[in-house]
Amino acid sequence: MDKTLLRKAAMQSVALMVSVIVISYAIRQYNAVTISASYAQDKTDGKTGSDAVMDYNQAVVSVLADKSEEMGTAEEAGLILTGFKNDVVKKIKEKLGDQYIIIRKPAGSNLQIRLEDIYVKKQLKLTISGLTQENPDNTFIARVYKDEVFVGEPRYEEVESLVQDSDGTYLSTIIKEYGNDPVNEIYIENSTDSFGYKVHEILLQLNHVYVHILYEDENNYYIDLRKPKDVFDKILVVDAGHGGKDPGAVSENEKIYEKEINLDILYELKELLDKDNVKVYYTRTVDETLYLRPRVTLANEVDCDFFISIHCNSNNNTGPNGTEILYYDHENKNIRTKDLARILSEELAKTVSLKNGGILQMKDKDVFILANAKVPAVIVEAGYISNLNDMKYLQSKAGQQDIAKGIYNGIWRAFEELMR
Repeated sequence: MDKTLLRKAAMQSVALMVSVIVISYAIRQYNAVTISASYAQDKTDGKTGSDAVMDYNQAVVSVLADKSEEMGTAEEAGLILTGFKNDVVKKIKEKLGDQYIIIRKPAGSNLQIRLEDIYVKKQLKLTISGLTQENPDNTFIARVYKDEVFVGEPRYEEVESLVQDSDGTYLSTIIKEYGNDPVNEIYIENSTDSFGYKVHEILLQLNHVYVHILYEDENNYYIDLRKPKDVFDKILVVDAGHGGKDPGAVSENEKIYEKEINLDILYELKELLDKDNVKVYYTRTVDETLYLRPRVTLANEVDCDFFISIHCNSNNNTGPNGTEILYYDHENKNIRTKDLARILSEELAKTVSLKNGGILQMKDKDVFILANAKVPAVIVEAGYISNLNDMKYLQSKAGQQDIAKGIYNGIWRAFEELMR
């Protein structure tokens, strides 16, 4: 066949494919308009295609702005954000609990959503991408708590409160009270990637740590907010002490930092725990600065069964050595923290070649995370950085694996013996 004819045929084929894509896209957009709510239909004025879609979306935004003052039921939020009732929406609503978030999808195609749970900060990050024709703002986001509905910018009242600092002192501070709105702040950043796709990053500051369950229909995303205890049978919080600007104990030659060893032990423990049917919240998995309050707040928020904080010890003298478990004589959930400490100490003695220093009861309130924990909490002192023999063991891969194995065995023995 003549090469000119081949090129002509190829060009016609490409043109045909482009036409099919354009027509398909127009049909999808037209269908989106035809199923829209009657309250927005009079705004489209009989238009079809993308013009009608844009007019409809503007009408929805306008209605949301008008309704944000007066909405009071989840039913109203559902009608405003979905625009219509159908069996799909009904099936989703039957799965949702008392608290959930509704996010209206921006007009467009090829939409994708990704959720990132930043639980230490009580944040949820959503990334929506695709060939979108509008940029979401806070009027796209409704929150439902039982029969209450919140739309747009979260509202609050300023209240004076006393907050305990990590040094034990109480400070007078002004806090924001958001009532029953599960979302306290909304941050939205809209951008376009190198391929022309829109990227919408929505960061929600939540009032608690939740498990997020995602549903969607043609018009909306639904994010069910569940308490971790309502979803998981077993919950742990594992903390690698120090981090970032806080190095913890430092070796005599100032080359070995406690924060690094703590994190290395956590990695070994994480590898073991990730294979089991247990939900684990890690306070940090990288070298970052994290203050004491967020660590213990996370443990209390998720109402974990055990809070295990990994540390290394140090002393001005090089003589002290071995493992130690620190605890307060507390009882939480009918579990004596002393029993958790004892079990962990006994299991470490079976796997770790260092001297077993036993358990140490704290008398004062200077160990902030233990003193303020409302769950069974202990600190595992894996060894002394100030002792040459201990430090070599703490630095070694084998030593870190031994320590992680002892903690792991102690955790599961505690589940068996203390969680009856």
